[in-house]
Formats: sequence, C-alpha cells, structure tokens
Amino acid sequence: MFKSLSIFAALAVVVVHRDQILNLRLALAQKDISGLQDTVYGVSTPGSSRYGQYLSKEELSTVEAYVAPTNDTVSQVNAWLASNNLTSSPMTSAGDWIAVNMTVSQANQLFAADFSTFQNVDTNQTVHRTLSYSISNTLRASIKAVHPTTTFPAARGLKQSSSVANTNAHATTTKAAPPSSSASTNKQRPIEALYGIPATPPTPAANVFAVAGFENDFANVRDVQAFLRTFRSDLDPNTTFALISVDDGINNQLPAGAGPLTVNMALAAGLTNGIPLAFISTGTVDNDIFSEFLDEANFLVSSPNPPQTIVQTGPFRESLVSPEIAESLCNSYAQIAARGISYIMDTGLWGAGGPFLDPNCTPFDAPFPATCPFVTAVGGTEWTSDDTAEAAWSLSGGGFSRIFSRPKYQDEVVPAYLNAIGATTSSPFNISGRGIPDLAAMTQATFIDQGVIFTDEAGTDNSATIFASMIALLTNERIAAGKPGLGFLNPLIYQNKGTFNDMQAAIGESTACQGVFYNGTAGWDPVTGFGSPSYTRLQEICNKL
Repeated sequence: MFKSLSIFAALAVVVVHRDQILNLRLALAQKDISGLQDTVYGVSTPGSSRYGQYLSKEELSTVEAYVAPTNDTVSQVNAWLASNNLTSSPMTSAGDWIAVNMTVSQANQLFAADFSTFQNVDTNQTVHRTLSYSISNTLRASIKAVHPTTTFPAARGLKQSSSVANTNAHATTTKAAPPSSSASTNKQRPIEALYGIPATPPTPAANVFAVAGFENDFANVRDVQAFLRTFRSDLDPNTTFALISVDDGINNQLPAGAGPLTVNMALAAGLTNGIPLAFISTGTVDNDIFSEFLDEANFLVSSPNPPQTIVQTGPFRESLVSPEIAESLCNSYAQIAARGISYIMDTGLWGAGGPFLDPNCTPFDAPFPATCPFVTAVGGTEWTSDDTAEAAWSLSGGGFSRIFSRPKYQDEVVPAYLNAIGATTSSPFNISGRGIPDLAAMTQATFIDQGVIFTDEAGTDNSATIFASMIALLTNERIAAGKPGLGFLNPLIYQNKGTFNDMQAAIGESTACQGVFYNGTAGWDPVTGFGSPSYTRLQEICNKL
C-alpha cells in the first residue's frame, strides 16, 4: 500500500467525475540498477581504468540495457493492460517509464484508489490525487510506482526557496558598482579572488554550462546583460544564452516576473568568462514538478550533445516525495552521470530540517533531489560577523537521507563524523543515509532586477552556481586539452578532501526546526561538507588526471 506523504497546507476536496481521464505514468522494474551504478563509478572515479570513458549517444544502448525492464516484465504489464482494454506508450527510450491514460473509475478499481480533486484554497491550484493506492501482488515485482498518485505538488507553495534577498540594501544602476560580478557590494569581497577563479576568457570555449528551470520559470536576458555591463564590463555586454526546451518549456522575457534563475544565469555569465551558456526550460506537466524533473533528466540522457555542466536550484523536503518516485528520479540522474555530465544542486534554506520559517517543519527532513547520491550537493557559507573569514551559513541545508543509503564514496568520512558526535542508531536522523552537502560556497551575491541593483542576496542557489561555474571552467580546460570533462564529481571530491577549505561551525534554524542542529567538525560534516573550494587546487588535481 502506498500512502500520501503530504498534501496542500490548506485544501478543499471535491469528488472527481468517474469518467475524468487521468494521465498516469508507470515505473517498471529496471533490469540491473547495480550494473548501471558500477558503470557510473567506473567512468567517474579517478584511478579507474575506465575513468573518463563516458557513454555517448551512440553508446546509450549500454545504459538502456541496465535500466530497461525485462521482456517478462513488459509482457506481463502489457497483458494486464490489454485485459483492461488499456494501452501504453513508452516515455523513455529504455521503456522503463510508460504512459497510460485511464478513467478515474478504472484507476480506482485497478489500484484500489480513491482519486479526488484537491484544491489549494490559497492559490486555487487543483490536482487529481489519491491518498493511497496499491499494486496487486501479481504485478508488484513489475510495477514499482504509479505517478501522479500520492505525491502532491510542492512547487507552488511548498517548494523551498534557495535564497533570501536583502531588499533593504539596494540602489539604482547609476550607483557605483563593485568590481566583481559576484562580490557583496557591502563587503567588497570578489568571489574570484576568494576562490582563485580566473577572470580571463577561456580559449577555446569548448563546452556548455546550463542552468535548469522548471514550471516555465525564466531567466531575463536584459537583466543578465545589465549585470555584465555593470559588474563585468570586460566581457561582451551582448552576451546571451541558448534555450533548451523540454515539454514545450519557454523562456519568457516579460519585464517582470523573473526569479532566482536570472540571478543564477547572471552569476554564471560573470564567472565563466564567455563559456557558452544555456537555459534548460521544462514546461509545466499536470501541475507536477516531479514529472518535470523526470522529463528533464530523461531528455538529457538521450540528448546527442548535452551540456557538460548543469546547475539546478530549489530543493524540496524529502518527505514530500515517495521513496519510489525519488529512487526512479535518482536512477535517471545516475544515467546522466554515465553520460559524463556534472549535475550540481543546492541544499536550500534548510538548516537541520527546514523549510525556512515554516512553523510545521520536521527536524532532520533533508532536501531532495540533493540527497540523490549521483548529484553533487552544495551548501552555503558567509562572512563572519567581523568580516575576517568564511564560515558556515546558519540556514544552509544539510543532513542525512531517509531514502538513499550512504554511497561508497562516503564510507570513510561520514562514519568519522558520526563517531565524532557520538551518533548511534537511536539518533533522530538516519545515520546510514546519504549525507549532504558534499561541499559549500559563498551565499552572498549581487543581482539586477528590472534595472535595480540588489546587494547581498544570500542563498545556496548562489553557492551552487559559483561552484558549478568553477567546474564549467575546469571542464573547458580539459576538453580544450583533448581530455574528457569532469563528469560526475563526487568520487573526485571525496578522493581529494584536502582541496577544500575546511570550516567548523554549527548549523540549525531554531525558529523553523525546534532548535535542532548539526555540529560542524574537522573534515566532512553535514554543515558545509568538506568546506569551500579552491580553483587552483582543483586545477592542479584535474591537470594530473
């Protein structure tokens, strides 16, 4: 029996018409996930004989062989559908996800469900969902999950912001500007200088850096160009970015309405010095952000020439998604890793449980999808109160997954942390879960919105974008030298922990999470991971690969 993990905070329930058509997705059992994971580690772990041998579009059949359902699974599911006068269509080239349209009456009968229309009374958003469903014993080994069913949309109201804007400190664009695209205008501390990021354009520009957007969020070209004119006048003021559309996603250019994605794109443009940029826009899918995540991931897996570095921001509480859907999405990120893509996510305004200032927050509820072991999770740092050093940001998300077990690249460092704090099986968090973040970076940045400069906008979306920009530059250096890109980063990161600036601090948002917190310790911890990056030290390591 699958039960709902969450519902709208304020909702009204209406019985849905029995002949209403539901567009359902069925996740079929995949043949050999462990084989896929072994491939990912083989091509991503420095020292492996397969390191850097990422799978091309032409070699995609290798990935599909791992994730495709068996012939018996396909036959059983198709026979069951046919017996109920239903047909399916594949949603992925491997056939591990299929689409089936059926009436509410059929869905209720086949899955022992009770679909209703749920309306968020605050936003008027409506969705068709059921609070529980089940898969028959004869099909349980073949069908792993049905979606959307018990997982409610979180994007419009429950999606976690990754930043807090200090709108009290702003000025018009005529005000004198700091010298760096990523500097805090109050503190005048360039990110380039802090992390040793080069400011010269790469020659040649050999890869693509993409910012991922969902629900038709958009990045405003005008504000990105104004940002460059104001803060990086040495770069092309007419810099723009390509649009990669998934599910008919658009890049709206309305005068207002652009959110953090404009900040992310502008920050990336200012730090990558002319590397080609792209915006991945995934359109809305039945008010369901998780389907958008899946569609974007599956698009990248099958793309002939996907961007080599991608940053995605804005996580969710892990409890908002069913383990079955979370695992299916994470398997898609593993396929992305096999293609040699560095997929980087932030950990949000989380503290030790978040979301930020939510009175109903659950302590130790980790941010998803950052908890997937096949993405790189980035937390946040800030300046100390006396402006003399970099320190952990108290709102930066971290913790341990309740869905994903600890990956093998963490087998040494996470137990060391748990031993240091005396954690046991009776601890209120999952000590055997995937720990995040993997590293951290500065949260403070400056952005331009409709011609107005906002200073000290702080968030882990900035942190993830800063680190992703560094990886884009390093990947560009490698590709220009005839080497493969950096791909899935975590094995490299955990082999080279001395590359990062270790910080010891405590994290926790007492208002939101009832006073709970994680201790920062020497080495890896769920506050800042290994700490903040150094471009020059990473470069030295990458040059030896």
